[in-house]
Amino acid sequence: MKILIVDDEPAARYGMNKARKSAGRSILEADDGGEALAQIRQQCPDLFFLDLNMPEKDGLFVLKELQQDSSAGLPEIMVVTANDGVDVAVECIRCGATDFITKPYDVEHVRSIATRTEARVKLQNRVTELEANDKSARFGALLGGSTVMQQLFRSVEKAAVTALPVVIRGESGTGKELIARELHDRSERAEQPFVAVNTAAIAESLVESELFGHVKGAFTGADRNRTGVFRQADGGTLFLDEIGDMPVTVQTRLLRVLQEGIVQPIGTEECIEVDVRIISATHQDLDQAVADKTFRQDLFFRLKGIELFIPPLRNRHEDILLLAKEFLAASSGSAHMVMAHETVAALLQHKWPGNVRELQQMISAAAALCEGEVIHPADVGLAPTRSEADENAIWTCR
Repeated sequence: MKILIVDDEPAARYGMNKARKSAGRSILEADDGGEALAQIRQQCPDLFFLDLNMPEKDGLFVLKELQQDSSAGLPEIMVVTANDGVDVAVECIRCGATDFITKPYDVEHVRSIATRTEARVKLQNRVTELEANDKSARFGALLGGSTVMQQLFRSVEKAAVTALPVVIRGESGTGKELIARELHDRSERAEQPFVAVNTAAIAESLVESELFGHVKGAFTGADRNRTGVFRQADGGTLFLDEIGDMPVTVQTRLLRVLQEGIVQPIGTEECIEVDVRIISATHQDLDQAVADKTFRQDLFFRLKGIELFIPPLRNRHEDILLLAKEFLAASSGSAHMVMAHETVAALLQHKWPGNVRELQQMISAAAALCEGEVIHPADVGLAPTRSEADENAIWTCR
């Protein structure tokens, strides 16, 4: 971080320099307004302390010059003055100053300003890096710049071109169906149907009918023939979500379909050939389920041709801002919707038990309900962190 100290008194510059010196900081100095403007345009400091009362080109002159010169950009500007009048403060802030401190100033307060700005600079650098890597972080409908997600994307690409069944493991909300769709879209079956069914969301008495179909009159309420998802996906891909919650009785029939490539609708002895690639997903530990005898071992080995694991969002911390940026841009409908720095800090510290789905819903709700164009921690239902609560820097979705 670059800090510029502008004061015509060498002793004042020395004191300021000493108060702000720290590892990773570059301290620049200027003894008048003209030199300050040159340093600002050449060095682009992140923060500068500007003495208001200087001979010839004073602090207010510098502020007005910066305000007119858009190419210079405006860093965080702290005006330092012996005059603490309200009129002076209003004029300085109107001309672009962030705040002002009066002489004699409190050294700890000055240090806290530098620390606060340093946190903002680090965060903005991180966002800039994410935006620069945005293209490489995209994988179809998926987004992830972290090392673990990049490795997963490479595995998906390799698995997609095979005919092997795939088991996708991961917590709820991590995006298992999105991975399944990428596997299908990158396979030779891409032009054929992709059918997804959540086996945990179907009543146990209806699972077989949903999977294999039935004929009219096969059971009470069967007032018409039903094809079943296996036949709907014939030639393409069938995604069985939450496979670990499938009843054992249905597991037996599913195993037969996988072994013989045929389905038998309920209520008929007709066997119908099907050609589907099975992609399954679960948040459960299937190895433990096999040990507990709640999941058939032979079915497990049939499904487990290739196993992919999606890490939880808390384990790919660097993807949080990337995803939040994407969701904000998609939900806000405005190029001007932004997040306050303290909101970004709160997002980074949240544990995300609901993973990416929780983040998406949180950002979408905040974009819809936020009264202004700046999203604060309260808008996303999070408390600001103690270290960031007083910061006003803004992180934009653009």
